[in-house]
Amino acid sequence: MWFGTDIHFIVNVLNKGKDVCWVMTHKDEHEIKESWSFPGSVEEAAKLLDGWDPRTLAIVRKAPRVFDWKLVYRDPLPRWISKQGRLVLIGDSAHPFLPTSIQGASQAIEDGVTLAATLRLSGKTNIPLAAQAFEKIRYPRVRRAQKGGETNRETWHKADVEYAVKNPESVKLPREEWLLGFDALKHTYEVFDSVKKDIETNGYQLPKLSSLVEPA
Repeated sequence: MWFGTDIHFIVNVLNKGKDVCWVMTHKDEHEIKESWSFPGSVEEAAKLLDGWDPRTLAIVRKAPRVFDWKLVYRDPLPRWISKQGRLVLIGDSAHPFLPTSIQGASQAIEDGVTLAATLRLSGKTNIPLAAQAFEKIRYPRVRRAQKGGETNRETWHKADVEYAVKNPESVKLPREEWLLGFDALKHTYEVFDSVKKDIETNGYQLPKLSSLVEPA
């Protein structure tokens, strides 16, 4: 991995060393269609690496083709469940992550585990409660994880290179216990009764972004 101002470049070797995949995330002002297969330009990618480690240019120029994936930032959805509590969005459909979070799949799995637990605890006759409890349990944690991806990107893209060379820990990808050591099933069973009581006492209320406490 290489990084610089408003850009980072990652290389992976796949298929027992037979294939090489690289991804470059950079500041972009192009107006293009959102797509997973929009054609990109090898030459344009090479220009972005002008003056970098020559190995990066050598890798890019070997690419038979390039895809231009637009990372479009979206404000968090205000709710993930339907008004009647019968439909639930999970994973990226509810809360898309930046790649620098490295949490898209993990948080989708946690969603599934949490929803399965709230459905079991609520019972077959109270599906809306299960959906509401799921959202109240998951929303703050997911938002905190999303913010982590934003912070990681800024750490790399705005890094003081001279300082980073002397202090490599300053740009190391965080591996916080609250994020990676979390047990979604255990947590759901621990908080479900209090969440249920709050919903039954105060009524279901939509999450408010302004009220979410950011991690210290």
